[in-house]
Amino acid sequence: MEPRGLLRTAVTTLDVVAIVLGLLTAHSAWIWWKPRLDSLLQISAWDLWLPNPFMPSGLVLVFCWLLILRQSGLYDPTKMTNSPRLAAGVSRASMVLLVVVMMLQFLLPDRTYSRFLILSFCGFSSAYLLAFRLVFFQIQVRLPRPIASQRVAIVGVDPDAGRMARFLARHGHHTYELVGFIRTHEDPSELTNLGAPILGSLDDFPTLVNEHNLQVVVLASQRISRSEALPLATRADQMGLVVLQVPFSWGIASPRVVVANMGDLQLIDLTTLAYPTLAEQVKRVLDLVVVFVGGLLLLPLLVGVGVAIKLHDGGPIFFSQPRAGKGGRQFPFFKFRSMVVEAEAQRVELQAHNEADGVLFKMKDDPRITPVGRFIRKYSIDELPQIWNVLRGDMNLVGPRPLPMTDLVGIEENAEYRYWFEMRSKVCPGITGAWQVSGRSNLGFQEMVQHDVRYIQSWTIWLDLALLVKTVPAVLRGRGAR
Repeated sequence: MEPRGLLRTAVTTLDVVAIVLGLLTAHSAWIWWKPRLDSLLQISAWDLWLPNPFMPSGLVLVFCWLLILRQSGLYDPTKMTNSPRLAAGVSRASMVLLVVVMMLQFLLPDRTYSRFLILSFCGFSSAYLLAFRLVFFQIQVRLPRPIASQRVAIVGVDPDAGRMARFLARHGHHTYELVGFIRTHEDPSELTNLGAPILGSLDDFPTLVNEHNLQVVVLASQRISRSEALPLATRADQMGLVVLQVPFSWGIASPRVVVANMGDLQLIDLTTLAYPTLAEQVKRVLDLVVVFVGGLLLLPLLVGVGVAIKLHDGGPIFFSQPRAGKGGRQFPFFKFRSMVVEAEAQRVELQAHNEADGVLFKMKDDPRITPVGRFIRKYSIDELPQIWNVLRGDMNLVGPRPLPMTDLVGIEENAEYRYWFEMRSKVCPGITGAWQVSGRSNLGFQEMVQHDVRYIQSWTIWLDLALLVKTVPAVLRGRGAR
């Protein structure tokens, strides 16, 4: 898992725990403040999670808290380690939450929320949030390899790039790992020793990102032109990278300057110039809430399936495969293993029996599928481990299905396929989507392309909710599953 995604997942989990503790503490303080209330109404802390007359539903408040924290930039690793900035951010988020609660009380008829309960909830949850985050970051920066450690490539191989590399070695605070340098079109062919390898040129940028698992790109050379820097920043943003630029005299991409700290050095963050919309933020928070709650409810099923797979042939429980994510960025895709252990090696021998068109591989009576695998495939149970991909940030609940990297070999040679892949690369892939609820394997490659393009062009949060609802009967019927 890439460091930024792992860090966000860990901090989000801590935030949920902090908010839950905040509500439990607020409930105890409320009962202490009004001891007769408990004897009259018998209101437990768990009752406050559902709709009640004393405060908005606790589940709604968790959703609001996470959304406000995300909108405030408090899940950006470069903004989460500074204690004064963190305290100010949590305080502002708490004030916004209070405004949201007041709006809910105004909009909902016959609601008179407890002021003491609301204020104590906001206060205690804010205190827990701040305390957990401060302790967490103090611990993680002292680890031999901090969670937030990020793999960095420096664009340029001139003396400016060399100075940037030396700065990282001295002041990186153990949170940045220099992987190497990327040559620009203007760099000389004869180079001095830079202390790290040259990975390749800007022409091979997407390939270099996947090969070396890069997370941060620093534009440290004045040789890179503005015409090179802007497409690079756009491409890197699509692939989920952070692009930082040393403030050169030729200017930046936009007058809206956002500064990011790399150790003690302040650089310009070009990736923040293209920020997600509020709807996309809501989509991400909704995904996290659903998979967090759903994962807990499905835990007995997950354990049972894992035991069944292990007992059948003693092989690994999970199957992991490199797949193409947003921007073409490669990520490990997880499923319950439904085939024999050597299934990938046997695919070449079965290629002549492929029943799918386009770049897909489908076979109705695939001999590689195990008895357990056939059952979990029919009801899509094998897809459940992808909730971990959602928590990592590799996938959404709803979106185009991620394709194996091997299925994309030669896709550049077909203009129609290339356009389709560029369209689907603009969004995160999903566990379910229009293709899945419309028939899955019963549909051909062309139908999948049409569903993907239509979804991307007409996406709304309501469309996602509708597809989630339609997924349930599609899975129960097992239609199109192979």
